[in-house]
Amino acid sequence: MSTSFRKRDTCSIRELAQFIGTLTAACPAVKYGWLYTKRLEQLKCSALEANNYNYNCIFNPPSGQQINISGREIIRQGFQLRGISDEAVETIIDSISTATISQYACTYRLWYKYCEEKQIPVFQANVLQVIEFLQNIINTTELNYGSLNSHRSAISLISSDSLGSHPLIKRFMKGVARRRPMNPRYRFTWDPQPVLTALGNLPNNQLKSLTHKLVTLLSLVTGGRLQTISLIRVSNIHRDETRLQIMITDPVKTSLSLNDQPFLSLPFFTPNPNICPASTVLQYLESTKEIRNNEDFLFLTYVKPHKKATKQTLARWVKQTLMSSGVNTTVFKPHSTRHAATSAVRRAGLSVDTICKTAGWSQKTATFARFYDRPLQADDDFANTILSTSIN
Repeated sequence: MSTSFRKRDTCSIRELAQFIGTLTAACPAVKYGWLYTKRLEQLKCSALEANNYNYNCIFNPPSGQQINISGREIIRQGFQLRGISDEAVETIIDSISTATISQYACTYRLWYKYCEEKQIPVFQANVLQVIEFLQNIINTTELNYGSLNSHRSAISLISSDSLGSHPLIKRFMKGVARRRPMNPRYRFTWDPQPVLTALGNLPNNQLKSLTHKLVTLLSLVTGGRLQTISLIRVSNIHRDETRLQIMITDPVKTSLSLNDQPFLSLPFFTPNPNICPASTVLQYLESTKEIRNNEDFLFLTYVKPHKKATKQTLARWVKQTLMSSGVNTTVFKPHSTRHAATSAVRRAGLSVDTICKTAGWSQKTATFARFYDRPLQADDDFANTILSTSIN
């Protein structure tokens, strides 16, 4: 039956369904048989939906570019083909962050299309085929080493062999690193002082301006990622005489690579109360008390229905604030607050150890020196140093 199907150019959805039924009946005798029929079943269901559930319509298989690739599902199939149990596969997938799975899904869409064109088995490609795929990306895009390395990692994850560590691929990637090196996004950064001055002039009696002020202020005085700031919970904010201390308990980007979760220390900055981070947090809590409705996450949208603000929403608020403060946002993204703050405190003489500790880098990492140090502890040195630039 499979031989006759291969000789045909077209078939109806009904005939495809009958073919799947035959394959399913044979599954107990075929190793990983259920896995192979799953994809056909998905294609059949998609075809039925597109044709108003008319089984007599002609089945048109989608091209690799049209296939809706689920990164999680592709990774799952890759591990199942190695004979790993479904339960163990789910545990393995839990080791991969949602952001990484989403990033890998982009690779899998390209890989599926390439495999379709070259008649390559998606999960059983050899080293030479993977190298040619990566070379094709080099020939058709301007992606740098970091992006190419992400593609390599994604394919290695679903391949039957450890292709990513193969000597030939490692040699190839070394060549990519020389041809397409990773460079810092910014060659220089902006001065936080004018932004802090603008923040100090924002009114605290309007929720929108107070929200924009607080998220931008926290980005600067902590040097942290917006993901970290979006995960601040009210229940984790603790006050003493000189500061607010905030423990981040939700998983963040570095949760598996650093021993400790982020810990934010926000001092009561008495030299300039208008940009005092601790006081601004307390003012924000008071202003959102009536609309919080038991929401534990600190940041809420200031437009009804006042839900938890996502990392993307916080980034948009920071961008709007930077733009109104005179920062060129066509060049500098919201994440540039991290560059500006860490570079400013470094210029002011703060130690690299303190900067790395506060910003969430390992003290042994070269990330700060390579990508963030641009020209121009539970202690409060970082916050006080960045805030002091506004009064010098």
